[in-house]
Amino acid sequence: MPEVSQNPRPTGAARATVALIVCCTVVFVAAFIVALARAESLDIWALARYLVLFEDLELLEAWGALTPANIWIDGQWWRLASAGFLHGSWLHLGLNMLAMWSVGRWTESIWGPWRQLALFMASSLGGCLASVAWAESPLVVGASAGIFGIAGGLLVARLWGSESVQRELEVISTRRLAGSLGFWILVGFGLPLVGVNILAQAGHVGGLVVGMLVAGLFTLELETLKQRLVAGALSLGLVGGAAACTWMAAEPSGRDNYHLFLAFEHLDRGEPELAVPHFEELPEDDPVINNAAAYAMAEARVELDRALELVNLALEEDPDNADYLDTLGWIECGLGRIEDGRASLERSKAAASREIPEIDEHLAACVE
Repeated sequence: MPEVSQNPRPTGAARATVALIVCCTVVFVAAFIVALARAESLDIWALARYLVLFEDLELLEAWGALTPANIWIDGQWWRLASAGFLHGSWLHLGLNMLAMWSVGRWTESIWGPWRQLALFMASSLGGCLASVAWAESPLVVGASAGIFGIAGGLLVARLWGSESVQRELEVISTRRLAGSLGFWILVGFGLPLVGVNILAQAGHVGGLVVGMLVAGLFTLELETLKQRLVAGALSLGLVGGAAACTWMAAEPSGRDNYHLFLAFEHLDRGEPELAVPHFEELPEDDPVINNAAAYAMAEARVELDRALELVNLALEEDPDNADYLDTLGWIECGLGRIEDGRASLERSKAAASREIPEIDEHLAACVE
C-alpha cells in the first residue's frame, strides 16, 4: 500500500484511525487466543503457521468472515460489515494496519474522525459487496477494501481538494500515491494468472471506487451550481452502483464460483439433493469437483449412472485416490452392485493414508 510523504506529520490527532487499528488488532488477538484454545494440539510450528495463515477457518466464519454461500442461503448480509475487522494471519494484520496508518492519518487530518470512519466503512462495505457479486472467494477477511478506499480518497483530496486541503497534503507525492495504488491493482490482476489467488481483487477495486466517490463528495464545497451538479452525479453513482451491485450479489448465477460455493456448502450441510443442481452447472475439467458431484449424487441417490461417469473421470486423473475410490464404491453399492462396491471400498481403505470412518460406514451399509 501507498507510501505517501517524505516528512509525514499531518496536523491533528488521528483518533478514528487509531481506533480502527486498535479494533482490528483486538479482534485478531481475541480470535487467535480462541483458536489456540480450540486446537487439538499445539507446538511451536503450529504457532509459527499463524504468522502467515489463520488455520481455524470455522472460527473466522463464526466470527463474521465474508462467506458468500451464507449470504445466498441464509441471507446473512451483516457479514459485509464484519469481514473488514477480521484478518487471516499476523502478517495480513500487520501489513494492513501499517497501510491504514500510512494513509488514514492524512485523510483524518483533513476530514475529521467521523468522516474518516464513514469513508472506511463505506469503502469496506462496497468492497465486500463487489467481492460477493464477483463470487471471487468462498471466504474473505481483511480491512484492505476500506484501506484502498481511504487511499483513493486521499488521492482525490490531493488532486482536487481546496487550498487549505492542498496545504495540509503538500508533502504527499501524487505520482507516488497513484503509482502505489496502480501497482497493487496490477498485482491483484496478475497473481491469478500464475495460479496465486490470495487477494480479493474485486473487493480492492470496489473499495477503491467507493472511496474515491465518497471523497469526491467530501471535497466539494457546494458553493456553485457546477459543484452541486457534480455532487448529485457522484451521489447518483454511489446509490445506483450500490443498488446494481446488490442485485448482482444476490444471485451471481453467471459465475461458476456461485454454483461451486453453493454446491460444497450444501454438501457440507448434509444437503446433497440441493448440492446436485449446482454441481451440474459446473464444467467437468476438475477431478476434485467431479468426485464431489458424484458423491453428492450417490448420497442423494439420484442420477447414479451419471455419478459413475463423473467419478470415473476423476479416477482417470488419479486412479489410487482413496476419496475417489470411496465414491466409486458407494455409487456401485447404490446401483446394487454390492460385490463391486465392497471391492472398491476395500481398495479405498487400503489406499487411505489414515483412518477414514466414512469408508467403514459405507462398508457396513453396503450389504445384500
